[in-house]
Amino acid sequence: MQTAPLPPNEEQRLARLRGLCVLDTLPQKAFDDISALAQVICGTPVALITLIDRDRQWFKSRIGVDVTETARELAFCSHAILDQDKVMVVENMVQDARFQDHPLVTGPTNVRFYAGAPIVTGDGFALGTVCVVDQMARQLHSVQLDALSRLSALVATLLEHEKARQVEAARTAHAARQEHEELTAMAAAGLDLQAYIDADGVYRHVNQTYLNYIGCTREEVIGLTVKERLGDATYHNMVEAQMARAMAGETVIYQRQSQFKVAGTRHMEVALLPVRGAGNEVVGVVMRGRDIQELKNKERLLGETIVQLEKKTLEQERFIHIMSHDLREPINSINNFTSLLEADHAQDMPPPARRYLGFVRAGGLRMASLLDSLLRYVRLERHALASGPVDMAALAEQVRDDLTAALTQAQARIELEPMPTVQADEALLRIALQNLIANAIKFAQPQVAPAVRVSATRQNGFDQIHVEDNGIGISPEHQASIFDMFKRLHTRKTHDGSGLGLSICRRIAALHGGHLSVHSVPGEGSRFTLHLPVPHGTPS
Repeated sequence: MQTAPLPPNEEQRLARLRGLCVLDTLPQKAFDDISALAQVICGTPVALITLIDRDRQWFKSRIGVDVTETARELAFCSHAILDQDKVMVVENMVQDARFQDHPLVTGPTNVRFYAGAPIVTGDGFALGTVCVVDQMARQLHSVQLDALSRLSALVATLLEHEKARQVEAARTAHAARQEHEELTAMAAAGLDLQAYIDADGVYRHVNQTYLNYIGCTREEVIGLTVKERLGDATYHNMVEAQMARAMAGETVIYQRQSQFKVAGTRHMEVALLPVRGAGNEVVGVVMRGRDIQELKNKERLLGETIVQLEKKTLEQERFIHIMSHDLREPINSINNFTSLLEADHAQDMPPPARRYLGFVRAGGLRMASLLDSLLRYVRLERHALASGPVDMAALAEQVRDDLTAALTQAQARIELEPMPTVQADEALLRIALQNLIANAIKFAQPQVAPAVRVSATRQNGFDQIHVEDNGIGISPEHQASIFDMFKRLHTRKTHDGSGLGLSICRRIAALHGGHLSVHSVPGEGSRFTLHLPVPHGTPS
């Protein structure tokens, strides 16, 4: 008997075979059907699908043979896999020098005929054969040989598919196992109290958070009924009716105050979730308790804050009334009488008296201007934003017309570039734009005619309205503070004003959900930009 030599790629071949994870697997109908086809096509009593392992020949499918494997040295298929490009046919074993003294030929099995088609993977490894065996010498015609070859190719494909199926099944099982472990961990370590109560009202599972609140071990809870753990009074007054609804199949969510051994008195939101069995019957209830004590505390604080806000609102209304009426009346009286004194008696006054009267009149006018600005700022807080489409080009022209006197007096020029329609409160936007342009005229460089340019861009979801001037500019260390209330960088001798204009502009921008920014270079000028949000869905 001649033992078949090992293929030159034996180690790689064995690795490929074992990588398919098919050795020693259970019978499968697809492979058995192929063996049956081989038997019928070739008309032999024995048909096998064999795989050649390192020391054995294992049968993935067998017809006419009782054993599941043989020693490799006895395998006819060990010879067949050496030439993977053709079907090995031995028409009469006793006439072949390789097999004439083979135990399976000379022994009681009395094998005389063998034909084996190598099972070859797509990357060129012969793993075994689809073979047929008979106790009579015989021949196969070309159609039978071709069919045997096709069946071996089908086995190779099935092996690859089976491996892919195993990999996918393993991946799915791993993912399911991981998900189960994650859910279990989340349930065990979650912030909510969780328990599973069966149809008899007995605790079957509780998580660690539950145990931490009640100050008990798992063994002290599992096996008790809800009534036993809570006590008769608490159970009947707070839980029994809710549990009955849940056991009847209803999802129940309610709030209650609970006394815990460790956590103390806590306000809880309790959810009772029915669990159904295979027959749709309720087999238990999942109890989930969420500690909402902090939420209740915040609700209480919010209520107190609302009361305080309402009180402050009343105080603000009273303050506005005082400024509008009680303060304005004496200021108007001062301004009116100083005006009359100046008109009727200035020529009768000595020069120092006329000078002092001028101081009084200027102070009264400043006070009236400051009061108007302050009222305008305070009333912004009560202003209900009336947002709508605003034609910026038309609005800028109206503001220019309103400032005609100031433009003429300062010999200023204003340039209005093409501008879009924006979404804003037109009245507030007019106030902001007028303040910004008036400031650009006011803070001019000495002996330089003010030049103001108003333009618009759209960027990063904002409509940007720019007011740019050639004025004195603002030093970097002051640029962050100029929007503060009553902030002044210059004396009233050089530039008058209340110091509230930019605060009002910034507040108007904030009411729209935007902001106000500045870019300035001392001695060259400033550019103030109103950033107004573009409505959602508006093309950029």
